[in-house]
Amino acid sequence: MATVSTRLDDGLKHQAEAVAEMIGIPLSTAINVFLKRFVAENGFPFDVVAPSGGTVIDPKALDDAVKKAVADKNNSGRPQQFSYIDPKTNTLITVKTDE
Repeated sequence: MATVSTRLDDGLKHQAEAVAEMIGIPLSTAINVFLKRFVAENGFPFDVVAPSGGTVIDPKALDDAVKKAVADKNNSGRPQQFSYIDPKTNTLITVKTDE
């Protein structure tokens, strides 16, 4: 088993620990989940883009969706929906993949 050491903001660490605790996992498990998805996807398991034009993504809705996915024992690891910002309209678009 390897150890990874990184520097990060104290506040970010405490916030991440609080979220991990809310969903019932240690922070190290959350980091391992991210790295496994990072490897499986051959990059970030989500789009890395900066929203423009004042588009705001509701962090509570995102947090709720992550908690629901983590708690779902039947979760295959494939998203049932994904969201992106439409570059033409600069709005958040959600596409459901199970329809």
